[in-house]
Amino acid sequence: MSVTATETIRKELYVDASPETAFRVFTEQISEWWPLAKYGTFQEQAQSVVFEDREPWALVERSKDGRETVWGEVLDYEFASRLRMTWHPGRPSEEMPTEIELTFAADGDGTAVVLEHRGWEKASAEVQGVRASYDGGWDEVLETYRTSA
Repeated sequence: MSVTATETIRKELYVDASPETAFRVFTEQISEWWPLAKYGTFQEQAQSVVFEDREPWALVERSKDGRETVWGEVLDYEFASRLRMTWHPGRPSEEMPTEIELTFAADGDGTAVVLEHRGWEKASAEVQGVRASYDGGWDEVLETYRTSA
């Protein structure tokens, strides 16, 4: 099967934690598990990535020398079940108009987590060109998350 540069990326994983814990680990503890040195804007100079209570609520990366960049803004969420946000690490939102949505659903003793990264059709050809790297990158990032939850 052939994948286009505009197709939604969809990842599913099982987390051995309740939906409440899985949601909190993703949102409140993201700096503890996100592999910043590899998947951060500042890479080896990265210090942290956190959801900040600003208007709007945003995911912000900070470097060791005090620089910061917004990765995305929260569009809406329902605690322990859903988080939807814009996604544009290191780029202006109008240049990379994609969004991610995560859903958290009870599944036995754990949680089924689904991530969808969509909106590629609205992006420039240059941004569509990085879609493939996100497809593989999300696998690694979400595995790190899974083992931390």
